Amino acid sequence: MDTTHRDLERDIERIDAMLHADEAPRGRRAAKSGGSEDESGRKGGRRSEREAAATRIEVIDLGEVDGLGIEDKDVLRTLRELATSHSTFAEAYAGCFAGSVYLPEAPGATRKRVHFGFCLDAARLALLNIDGAYSGTAEGALTDDLSSYPSAPRALYELLRHLIREDFLRLVDVEGELSDIEERIIAAPSRLRGDDGRILRRRRELMRLNGAYQQLDELASTIAQDDDGLLPRTDRRLFNTLSQRAQRLSAKAEYLREYCVQLIELKDARADARRDATNLYLTVVASIFVPITTITGWYGMNFSNMPELSWEYGYATVIALSLVIIAAELAFFKWKKWL
Repeated sequence: MDTTHRDLERDIERIDAMLHADEAPRGRRAAKSGGSEDESGRKGGRRSEREAAATRIEVIDLGEVDGLGIEDKDVLRTLRELATSHSTFAEAYAGCFAGSVYLPEAPGATRKRVHFGFCLDAARLALLNIDGAYSGTAEGALTDDLSSYPSAPRALYELLRHLIREDFLRLVDVEGELSDIEERIIAAPSRLRGDDGRILRRRRELMRLNGAYQQLDELASTIAQDDDGLLPRTDRRLFNTLSQRAQRLSAKAEYLREYCVQLIELKDARADARRDATNLYLTVVASIFVPITTITGWYGMNFSNMPELSWEYGYATVIALSLVIIAAELAFFKWKKWL
């Protein structure tokens, strides 16, 4: 009887184990199809986490730094000093990145001057409006749809990408403008008085932009390096992409700045060539009349024993001799290609 009872218990345990083994695959299949209630709850949990991360993006004034709840004194000191910083940089601290973004006005006034600070970690991005120059367009890039940003680092990346999204096209427009000026220099250098100022203005703009792109490259590289592993690898890749884009913009701006310098040198060279041509023309004209002036000087002395003074054909002979000298000089100058 005891043996039968024990056998019956073993059979029940075996059947129960078989039932659990059969339910496990069905549970996994349901999870893949998205039909299980637990998986739906987990998906909802991930959405909540993403939205919670997005809601940690905030725009504050510089005087509200103390309200961020940051305890690191070095970070607070950096954020408070941003008001006097007109540069783009990022510094890595134990628990976050802090820095400043300063972008001058883009060519064609497609972007106003932008200056704001930031404090970034994996879960929060605080943007600090430094001097009222925080662009409404840039702010709109974040505030239009916060839920579209899966993380705070991604939001900062999208903001910076949004700010420079049209800069390369504007630089191409500047290149076309400079090419037009070059054609006018070659065709009519004497009519470019108004273009001197345009070339110099573009050169100054490009110099400022090149510096801003180089600093943006350093900022993105600092965040992408992330020695402490604060950010996910996917977010670090985004900043590496931003660094490469800033390098391309910097190279383009530097090329156009050198182009401006070359245009100034070309214009000066063309002006010098025109002056040389004018001086050569005047020199040739003066040279033509040097022998005639010499003859005039001789016969102006009026010595009594000078030949041809009393000769009937003396005057006509001097005229004919002068014309022959002039013709010979013209032929010589043309042979030398001075005329």
